[in-house]
Amino acid sequence: MNDHPARAAVATALAACAIVIGVAARVQTPDPKAMSGSVLAVSDLPAGTVTVRVVRGSFDQNMAGQRVEFTIDTVRRVETTDASGRATVSGLPRGARVTAVAVVGQERLVSQEAVVGPTGLRIILVATDPAAAARADEDRALAAAPPVRGMVVLGGDSRVVVDFATDKLQVFYLLDVVNSARSPVDIGGPLIFDLPRTARGTAVMQGSSPQATANGARITVTGPFAPGTTPVRIAYELPHGGANVRLEQRWPAALQETTVIVARVGNMDASSPQFASTRTRTEDDQTFILGLGAGIAAGQSLAVDITGLPHHPRWPRYTALALAAAIMAVGIWAAATPSRRRP
Repeated sequence: MNDHPARAAVATALAACAIVIGVAARVQTPDPKAMSGSVLAVSDLPAGTVTVRVVRGSFDQNMAGQRVEFTIDTVRRVETTDASGRATVSGLPRGARVTAVAVVGQERLVSQEAVVGPTGLRIILVATDPAAAARADEDRALAAAPPVRGMVVLGGDSRVVVDFATDKLQVFYLLDVVNSARSPVDIGGPLIFDLPRTARGTAVMQGSSPQATANGARITVTGPFAPGTTPVRIAYELPHGGANVRLEQRWPAALQETTVIVARVGNMDASSPQFASTRTRTEDDQTFILGLGAGIAAGQSLAVDITGLPHHPRWPRYTALALAAAIMAVGIWAAATPSRRRP
């Protein structure tokens, strides 16, 4: 794939994932501890009301009966959290500056300064959960330990994206190799993806793990695999000689969910025996076909039939080649046949 079409196709692939699948909905919740002290203006509270929620470690562990000290301009005021972990002050004038402090054990939690405006304000204070902190320390120790024998899967966010651009059918595998163990795992060798035999221009895309390398139509992902996700991003061109082509890929590890996205051009369509449902979405004048299905076991194949591909008919080229061959044959015959002179 040359550089410019490849960049355009990658952009289409990423747009397909963001728009059609709704990747944002799958993004993991931010670390609550990193949000501690933040202030959020909200419309569901009346102006002049500030509520502080105190939790331990996560949002499902509210701390009831916790003292919270508000500083409103220069005036201090103490409130106690209710069963939902919230302490509230109200009736504050616009422009008032508010900070909140809660002391949990030996930990002092301080909010950012909030300025009362036309809406209410919410503040979150997150105390450290000792059990979660101990588990995090244990996870770090296990992640640094030698690998153990285990297995990996291709996670539910893995997807296949197909784009037709500059008369080429380009295929992208956006795969997440998931190790659900707390230690690195050795699967007994590398993870090998043998792409379709006709695949060409195979490349490992930016954003992929350095453990993945390409050699012709083979992608090799070396182990061991760290806990969590190892991203593998593959791109290649799938040649087609007519309006229809079959994409068939054998997975070396179990695929937890089947998700195929095809950027439709003209009358293109996609079908597969692995699709439980097929949807069509349009966004910014681009139509996408979204095929969804159940998981596929390790060693089994995904087969997708893509039809209605734009293509140029071959008969003019074949006719020209046949005429050229005929002319050449006549020329050779004429040159090899001796001329006969009239006596």
